[in-house]
Amino acid sequence: MGIFDKLISEGAKALKEVATEENKEKAASFLNELKGNLENAAGELKEQLKDVDLEGLKQSLKTGADTAREEAKQEYFEEDGRDCKEKILEVLAKEFPQYTVREDVSPSELGGEGKFMNYSLVVSEGEVPKLVMMLIGKTTTAHREYRWAREVAEKKGIPFLNFVVHYPNTVPYITERLRKYL
Repeated sequence: MGIFDKLISEGAKALKEVATEENKEKAASFLNELKGNLENAAGELKEQLKDVDLEGLKQSLKTGADTAREEAKQEYFEEDGRDCKEKILEVLAKEFPQYTVREDVSPSELGGEGKFMNYSLVVSEGEVPKLVMMLIGKTTTAHREYRWAREVAEKKGIPFLNFVVHYPNTVPYITERLRKYL
């Protein structure tokens, strides 16, 4: 009950500072009544919690959290043996059949000059590129050839999208990302 005593003490100090002589007795009486009410409430709460199996409740909550975490993990790491590129190509064919897809495209085809990392996939409508994708590793973005290739697409106003191949890249995730750009 240390917290109640602390509240009462701080309240008493505050009231003493603002109370006039004639109100000090009323303030002291009010504080004693408040303290009694708080002690009664704490006692009732303690009595009600006596019958609660806190350890069982903790274990039940932990088990529920663990189960939810495992279910989310399995959904996130949907594994069907296909790599990221296969899943992307499947989504493009199924959801966006109006576009053509080319693989391993040089940025020089978009007007870039110099040494670049090739685009993994270029999605076009007719001859007009609509989206450029790179399938990258965790550190690919640090390479200048990658940055230069990205700059070529950005200068042409073509949306640029990365998929890190080490991540799960589930079909729903890929579909959601592609819908934002196509």
